[in-house]
Amino acid sequence: MDIRFLVTFMEVAETRHFGKAAENLYLTQSAVSARIKQLEEYFNSALFVRNRNSLQLTVAGEKLLPYAETLAKTLNKARQALSDENVQQLTIACTTNAWDLYLKQQLTGLKNAFPEVAIKADVLTNEQLMRLVHEHAIDLAVTTIPFKSDDVETIELNTAHLALYHSSQLYPETAKSQFIYIDWGKKHNEVIDKLYPETRLARFRTSSLQVALEYLANNQGSIILPEDFAADYVKQKTLIKLETLSKLTVKCYLTYLKEAKNTWLAELIEFLE
Repeated sequence: MDIRFLVTFMEVAETRHFGKAAENLYLTQSAVSARIKQLEEYFNSALFVRNRNSLQLTVAGEKLLPYAETLAKTLNKARQALSDENVQQLTIACTTNAWDLYLKQQLTGLKNAFPEVAIKADVLTNEQLMRLVHEHAIDLAVTTIPFKSDDVETIELNTAHLALYHSSQLYPETAKSQFIYIDWGKKHNEVIDKLYPETRLARFRTSSLQVALEYLANNQGSIILPEDFAADYVKQKTLIKLETLSKLTVKCYLTYLKEAKNTWLAELIEFLE
């Protein structure tokens, strides 16, 4: 029995809502539902009555709740007692764009899900990451370009479509002549150059998403960004979306040495997936 299943059960019992419990635990709603289902199978009893507009504990759920609370408190005390002697160290590193697109949003959830793990995070180049992974200097690497090596395992974390945006203060025609060019890789760049020939005359180029955005804040123009990442800027009305580039996507990948995967690292990898 995984203690996190009981913690999930207690959170659902507290919030009476799968979605709110998932948000509080930094999980997907489907992951919360799956954990509750496995608990119900383990105890061979329904734990919740799922009505259309409410979620209530069953009699079995009411009986389980105090045991779950007691067990969780006991294990937390045991974890604290052993923490000074048994601290797990996680070294995770990423490229600049992978930090902005994925890892920055995950660290708080990772810390809350694994409070016994001491985390060290760095931002490095793709070449540095490749070398340090093979040297066992870092446990996990997050990149936007997958490693080409038979010694590593690579997992696709997320995918985002690219879209063309322009500053809300400018007309589209004016914005396109003031293009801020982000290097998304050779294949992507070739497609972008064909779709928008004027981008070849861009006066500002960078491979860093963050650098491009800081430049954009002081210099209006057009820019190609991942839709998920740009959503807040559109909501704040600082950017306007012109069109989605349906054939172009940016992906983030998690990489680690095959031989380095152990039980506790596997749990971290499962969380990040």
